[in-house]
Amino acid sequence: MAGAKLSPRQKMIGMMYLVLTALLALNISKEVLNGFVKVENSLINTQATIADKVDDTFGTLKAKYLNNQEKVGPFFNKAEEVSSESKELVSYISKLKARCMAASEKTLEEQEELNFSKYYGVDNNGRDTVLNLEYITIKDEYMALTAYMVGSDPHNPIGANEDWYANANNIAKWSEEGQWSAKSLRRALEKYRDDILNIKVLDIDGNERVIPEQLKKSIIERFSFENEIENGVDVLWEAANFYDVPLAAVMPLMTKMIIDVQDAEAEVLTWLLGGIEAKSLKFSEVMPLVIPQSNYIIKGDTARANILLAAFDPTRIPEIYVEQDKWNGEDSTEIDYSNLEALPVDGIGNGQFTFSTRGMKLGQYQYRGIIRYQGPEGDMQSQDFITPVFTVAEAALVVSPTKMNVFYRGLPNPVDVSVPGVANDKLRVSISSGHKIRKQPDGSYIVEPSSSNSNKVAKVSVKGEMPDGTIADLGNKEFRVKRIPDPVPFWSGKRPSNRTITKNEVLSFAPLAAKMDNFDFDVKVRVKSFPIRVSKDGTFKELTSGNNRLTSDMKALLERVRRGNTIYFEDIVVSMPDGTERILAPMKLKVTT
Repeated sequence: MAGAKLSPRQKMIGMMYLVLTALLALNISKEVLNGFVKVENSLINTQATIADKVDDTFGTLKAKYLNNQEKVGPFFNKAEEVSSESKELVSYISKLKARCMAASEKTLEEQEELNFSKYYGVDNNGRDTVLNLEYITIKDEYMALTAYMVGSDPHNPIGANEDWYANANNIAKWSEEGQWSAKSLRRALEKYRDDILNIKVLDIDGNERVIPEQLKKSIIERFSFENEIENGVDVLWEAANFYDVPLAAVMPLMTKMIIDVQDAEAEVLTWLLGGIEAKSLKFSEVMPLVIPQSNYIIKGDTARANILLAAFDPTRIPEIYVEQDKWNGEDSTEIDYSNLEALPVDGIGNGQFTFSTRGMKLGQYQYRGIIRYQGPEGDMQSQDFITPVFTVAEAALVVSPTKMNVFYRGLPNPVDVSVPGVANDKLRVSISSGHKIRKQPDGSYIVEPSSSNSNKVAKVSVKGEMPDGTIADLGNKEFRVKRIPDPVPFWSGKRPSNRTITKNEVLSFAPLAAKMDNFDFDVKVRVKSFPIRVSKDGTFKELTSGNNRLTSDMKALLERVRRGNTIYFEDIVVSMPDGTERILAPMKLKVTT
């Protein structure tokens, strides 16, 4: 395998390994073999250091996950998968090292029954350990090791067929099904490499994160298993590293493989950790923010507010734009801010949004806007928003004439209903049984009282929809139900309070009218019938009309009246809007001239 991004210390170790391998090929003394022990021990120390780094990075990821599982979850879950597969591969290589030692010392069958306890174990930290190379007496043994790892033919290494490797879905299966060979080792490392290269993470915003190209390049270089050229001959990776190679050289080589796996794991975990904050904005200041659902609280209702911690960076002041037209609640097109004027923004990024209600209709208003800000990578990003609902209402002056709270039967009684802080379209208005109330297009109401004289009270009840969607009882108001007052009869400009009339006024022969005197409702009253009596020389002459007009006989009678005669209008019957008939007050008029 080719190394990638090696430290000076690792480069020195690699050089020592190459020199010692060359010396070993020349059958150098025991001191040279012991040199491999030093390289192995140095690599084992490096292995422990990287393992600590991996644990620290994973611990940081876990802490972030526990603090914010929704955001960190995708990254932490992938980190668990990577760590699990890495540990499986490290364990496989460690156990294979133990088997190589047993093969060289010809204790395979014996150790198989003992689960290779002489050579392999797990320390208190749960990490795999292998017997130190210095305790192996035949460090230069290679024949039994070659037979175990490669077999007799360097061009056809022993191991499972390609279909088995293709269908093995996890590295633990190598151990479970006894795939212990150089070929199986290479295929395990290749599977690990391919799994790492194909990592994908779907973050909380739905963005797919993949391994960056630089990290991919490092992984590919680290886990490269190309054939090698020896004496001008193309040699398989398995043969180049394990065929006729003594145990003293194989052990550091396999430890280096473990380090490569740990390095890859550390780099991937670091990338995952960085991915959590990669698209996050950085803030230097925080402040509490309270956003009430309504600034107007009705007695009996519940105060509601969203309380949150707002973060901001005073060095990055955003641009804030708000459309001038009221939002219709449906438009989701992209906001064109090019023709909008940015709102004034204070030192901590608060936009000052103001608008005049002059000329606006009553009701609720919402506006769309956009905030443009500098993203974590320096580019300008934007976020659309919808303002809270603004309610434009009349001034909340309430003056109630408690002695005049009256509805009149037979008339459409107009009523305005309003509750400060609650929009009119959120009100639900009802009236007590027997009466009717209808909402008008302009938002007002018409009350039509019951025609029954026994139903003398009407109660108007109001409920309202609160900001959280609940329906609150906003109270009720009682009104007295009365009949329409009696109209006043009029004839030739005279009314019951008048006492005299001129002959010319009599001869106008005006129809008899009935009017609502000093009544605010526009009520039309029709005279159905009336009698007229004329007192002349102590005698009375009486005639009756079946409508509001004088009959011809009445006109003839009135033509003969003289000064001092008296004209009487009595039993005047009128038809009222409430369906009743009334007898009006009489009129007595004395002819003067």
